[in-house]
Amino acid sequence: MLRFAGSEAELNSDIFSPNWFAGVSAVSVPSGHAELLMRDATKRKAALKKLSACIPSEMADSDVQVGPKLDGDEDDRDTEGWIAGFDSPTCCVGLYSARQSRAPEAGMTGMNRAHNAYYLVCKAGGGVAAQTFHSRLTSAIKAGRSLDAALESGNQPGPQALRRVTLAAQRNRVRILAMAADALGFIGQIDTISDNAASASAPHRGVIPTIDVTYNSLRKVDNHGRAMWQYSAGCVDSGISQGLMSSSNLAEGFIAFTSSEDAFRLTLRNEANDCLPFVTPRIKTTRSLSTEAGSAHESAMKSRVRAHPDHEFVSERFIWKSKDLDTSLVIEPPSLWGSHQSEAYLASWARELGVAQYKVIRMAPEAVCIAAMEPSKLRAVVRKLKMLNLPAVGIM
Repeated sequence: MLRFAGSEAELNSDIFSPNWFAGVSAVSVPSGHAELLMRDATKRKAALKKLSACIPSEMADSDVQVGPKLDGDEDDRDTEGWIAGFDSPTCCVGLYSARQSRAPEAGMTGMNRAHNAYYLVCKAGGGVAAQTFHSRLTSAIKAGRSLDAALESGNQPGPQALRRVTLAAQRNRVRILAMAADALGFIGQIDTISDNAASASAPHRGVIPTIDVTYNSLRKVDNHGRAMWQYSAGCVDSGISQGLMSSSNLAEGFIAFTSSEDAFRLTLRNEANDCLPFVTPRIKTTRSLSTEAGSAHESAMKSRVRAHPDHEFVSERFIWKSKDLDTSLVIEPPSLWGSHQSEAYLASWARELGVAQYKVIRMAPEAVCIAAMEPSKLRAVVRKLKMLNLPAVGIM
């Protein structure tokens, strides 16, 4: 988390991530249908395939561009329709389960017990809007403009661009959640609402999220009487988020928080300017993991065994849609090969971060569609494996 004086120029634009205002949205779903889906392996596999088919992804189709455009009309509404979907290799959406301690009914103090709880969760960014905003802000900073000059006047990028990029990722996620709910059979069991920022010629609806958190945000704050810009890099900015949530590694899922009364709307106060860590430390680069995946598949093709060491778990719970380079080769995305560490900050820093008094909900993946390996890296892996001229050992 960083703070900048808005009037000062000569910032280093390299400190900003192009994944502006990305985040996670989650909505609670009824347990009956979720448990029925999980008990039947055939239904779970069919639901995964349907989920994968309905979510557009830039990792699977180079012609797809997801997210709203940065420029809007005089009312900050879209000027045309847009595609909701995955805009980066870190995106995911699907069904997650949790064991949640709560009373049978509200107010029954002392009767808490573990209940099964289920959530549809989506992690995604703002797509076109975020990319365009990053390009314009970077150009403005390199031209010597301060953050005040770049974001409070004009159109490079200007105040309207900041308003629209602030909401772009959240609008993308709630639409993805609506598509996921339809694919998994929950659409009639959760609430949706019209997107007021959509173009009149292309109306659409999105899920009303139970939790909605944002990281990589930029907003103006008061710092002891002095106005400054706060950039929450890799941290949940509680000031513009609804609820609190962090990620662990992909196989473990997400961590959410509730009050002692099981409320998701929380107030966070800490010395980190009311921010909470979102991401965990990266262990290996995407490039090294792609190489590792390729080597594992090469060994598997030679010995006729499964390439991934956790094949059963991965094949049961995850699906992804890769660029169609060779349908016989199914290469797991790098995030499933150990890209990040597990969450570990709560054990040491929960009190200092202001979450020690809250309940922790650990959401584990059950039926999740994730973004595939980046096409350029996938192409290199597939090319190497095809040179072996051996039959592939698929996982799906």
